[in-house]
Amino acid sequence: MEKVVIDTNVLVNFFLKTDLTERAKNTIKFTLTEYSPVVFTNIFEETTFILIREELAHKGIVRFYDQRDFIEKNGYSNLSVYRKFFEFLKKFNILILENKCDINDFQSIMEKYNLLPNDALIAATCKHYGIKKIATFDEDFRRLDFLEIVV
Repeated sequence: MEKVVIDTNVLVNFFLKTDLTERAKNTIKFTLTEYSPVVFTNIFEETTFILIREELAHKGIVRFYDQRDFIEKNGYSNLSVYRKFFEFLKKFNILILENKCDINDFQSIMEKYNLLPNDALIAATCKHYGIKKIATFDEDFRRLDFLEIVV
């Protein structure tokens, strides 16, 4: 099966209740049935961080340093959303691929397509692995001529 990268914004909206949750559910269902989904290490880290940050914010712990202090004192035992993300990855055998790119490819993609560094890293890593599809809500990826957005 052809690989497709699932971007952070799809994953976050899938696990948190937002205006895009239904769209994220449909996107995830589609990618699981039609493709072999993967995430890159930066997507894995970013999704985990956002899920933890948002769950703590829901508990009233909003500031970064307060969140860090909460985790230092309490650990992760009171947090569950990031665990659901990990279980999801395991259940569907979603491969986590290491970000890999040449610095020249990264710079070229960032500058040619006017992408922020994290998006350029995802695009360059797609290019490295020969992945031609991405499941994302980020319209910036539409500027790339070597990646197709699937939804």
